[in-house]
Amino acid sequence: MVADSSPRPALAWVLAGCLLAGCATPSSRENVAAVAAQVAVQTPAAFKWRRTAADDARVQTDIAPLIDAGITGPEAIAIAFLASPDLQLQLERVEVSRAELVAAATVPNPALIVGSRAPGGNLAAFYAERTVNVGVLQNVLALLSSPSRQRIARSELQRARLDVADQIVALAAEVNQAYLEYVAARQILSVRERSAAAATAALDTVIVNVANHKLNTPADLVLERNAVFGIQSALDRAKLDVATTRARLGQVMGVAGLRDDWQVTEVLPPLPVADPTPDELEAQALRQRLDLRAAREAVATRLEALRTQQRFRWLGGLELGLFREGNSSAIHFTGPNAVVELPLFDQRQSQLLLADAQLRGALRTTESLVLTARTQLRTHQAELTATRSLVERYRDEVLPRQQWLLTYGFATSDPGDLGRLHLRISNLAAEEQGLGYLRDYWRARAALARAAGDWQGLAAWPAQPAGSHQNSAN
Repeated sequence: MVADSSPRPALAWVLAGCLLAGCATPSSRENVAAVAAQVAVQTPAAFKWRRTAADDARVQTDIAPLIDAGITGPEAIAIAFLASPDLQLQLERVEVSRAELVAAATVPNPALIVGSRAPGGNLAAFYAERTVNVGVLQNVLALLSSPSRQRIARSELQRARLDVADQIVALAAEVNQAYLEYVAARQILSVRERSAAAATAALDTVIVNVANHKLNTPADLVLERNAVFGIQSALDRAKLDVATTRARLGQVMGVAGLRDDWQVTEVLPPLPVADPTPDELEAQALRQRLDLRAAREAVATRLEALRTQQRFRWLGGLELGLFREGNSSAIHFTGPNAVVELPLFDQRQSQLLLADAQLRGALRTTESLVLTARTQLRTHQAELTATRSLVERYRDEVLPRQQWLLTYGFATSDPGDLGRLHLRISNLAAEEQGLGYLRDYWRARAALARAAGDWQGLAAWPAQPAGSHQNSAN
């Protein structure tokens, strides 16, 4: 059978396929914009999808205004969103899902079949010397199932967008944590430098006293030297902490080796006036956490996949076509052909079992994530409450008492007095401990913000008052 030379039947199939498939799919820009819209709810920092070498080359220009004036907490996140390769990797993930949607929305190509036959046997002389067969077959089942496959692909794309947005917010949380650790390390280093200076002054006083046989004995000198060694060792550890936390912050911002001259401009913020209540956070988290929304979208995807398998389980394969046969006798035969799979043995049992198991798995994953979210919220809420109490007690009780002792506890105001120097060291140790509690509070608050799905509302660093920037350590 030789195919009709008119292209109308094939064209009709293609047009019908387009109507069934709904060929419109989001562009790459629209796809990334949809992710950006989800991220913007959590953090206002903007990001760009770098697709070319020119885009990569512009990173230096983009981050320069943020780095040159010194980096704040929000600016550290903004730099990471522009420079981090991890963010770019996440955007490529969502583009892969868009490619799968494009594949689902694409009309399958028809198959062209060409054959030739020659007669044989005793009666061959009564037949034409050769027969030529030309035909076109179209996979009709693929067209019929295209709307379902598109719904699955669109749902999967939405799940991928939510998941990628969640990973980008996770990057913001990671940058914030690294910034917090670096800022705290710098402040602790400053305190330990002052402690080392006071300890050295105390040692000098004891040396003079022992040399002049006044007040102190050689045993006191040994104890003082050991105390100075301990404080100097703590200072060395603080310097190492500053170096390692700086390296970590440079890595997560994506600027290590690209710009190494950056400086931070903030100190740890004071306690905010109040903390959120647990009930408000839990209801909010279950509603807006991106990972939970992605998990619910995965349930919808698996449900649609199961429905598709059930809908087409008795129609395993269906191809329709038009064939035409011609021979040297100028006799032509034209007519339709159909290829139908008979579901005698395989009624898509395995596909149904798989789709059913995947649906149940998606449901259980969602349930597990809800439990994890609740546990995280309650754990970080407890940490927040405990660390706030510690910070307040140190701020309102311990540090004022230490300062009172330093101010009124000595008859002499000589700053070189040994007792005053020792008390000064004790005060600085208390100050350092208070800084540690304040750092722990902001750690807990950032973790709570991440768990609640409200990063911008809970973890934002307040503007620092003029003169509060600390630049003594690099």
